[in-house]
Amino acid sequence: MSTKEKEETRAKIIAAAKEEFSEYGFEKSSLRRICSKAGCTTGAIYFFFKDKDELFCEIVNQVLVPVQQAIAEHILEDKASSDHLLADSDFEHEIGLADRLVDILYSHREESLILLTKSAGSSLEKAPDMCVAELEKEYGELAEIYAKQEGKKVDKYMVHWLSHLHVEAYIHLVTHEEDVNEAKKRTRKIMLFLVKGWLECILM
Repeated sequence: MSTKEKEETRAKIIAAAKEEFSEYGFEKSSLRRICSKAGCTTGAIYFFFKDKDELFCEIVNQVLVPVQQAIAEHILEDKASSDHLLADSDFEHEIGLADRLVDILYSHREESLILLTKSAGSSLEKAPDMCVAELEKEYGELAEIYAKQEGKKVDKYMVHWLSHLHVEAYIHLVTHEEDVNEAKKRTRKIMLFLVKGWLECILM
């Protein structure tokens, strides 16, 4: 099989798998049906992917990895620019991240929906919880900076709750709003709420 044929076969498998996972979810999806849709043998799937889970991850990582990278880069910017941390101007900084995340989620909306609604039984079924945990860790560190500046203590419960709410806001958005432009309009209100909550509630 030539390199071009391998690439074409792999692309057909991914397209068929995306359709299968979208319809049946990870647990009920069948490699046999994926092969039938892709017009290939089971051996062809195992040539490219170790198992069904690896095939699933290959698809949903198209959205998960860029989201994780965007969040990580944003947090690094926060840590490097602590002068705006307790200012209302932080809203526009957060809107920058929000627009970037919406662009990622909606440019891969099919993969987003598969990850968020069809991943039960896969190694990534707890991906939203992973994102919450990462946000909580990083925002907790930022909160300690804020607390030191203000001579107060961090309300760890609120850091956890706001981190959870942040992730859930995007999940609800991408699963309920089809239009990316409408999604961006809604994120302005969502982020205003989250930033105000952050500024008012993380210290005690």
